[in-house]
Amino acid sequence: MDLYTTYGTNDLLRAIRFYDAIFAVLGQPRLPGWIDGWAGWGTDPDSGTGFWVCEPFDGAPANTGNGTMIAFPAQSAGQVRRFHAAGLENGGSDEGKPGIRPHYGPDFYVAYLRDPDGNKLSCFYYHYDPDKDAED
Repeated sequence: MDLYTTYGTNDLLRAIRFYDAIFAVLGQPRLPGWIDGWAGWGTDPDSGTGFWVCEPFDGAPANTGNGTMIAFPAQSAGQVRRFHAAGLENGGSDEGKPGIRPHYGPDFYVAYLRDPDGNKLSCFYYHYDPDKDAED
């Protein structure tokens, strides 16, 4: 299944700065320009998923949905921490510091952010083992 996700933004350059930083941590490059007013990250549309930001088509201000969140998988707990730090350093806000969330399971390591427009994001790592975690 090919899949893409789009979040609205009220400031495309600010959004690009934020998403360039967090997707660099996850090893997801910015996709070549598609059309003016859009930016995307991920793999090419024929072989995977993509994440896009743009101003809303209806011309109204972008806003967030209550209960709406996009989650990105990580390869390690350290990558979750770097994702969170990169987001905070580039205009995001904290919605939940990196750590285990026992209600999802004893080995579910996750962090939560809001992008500069207020959209909620998470980065998660399954199979967390604190004895094997290198604090990086």
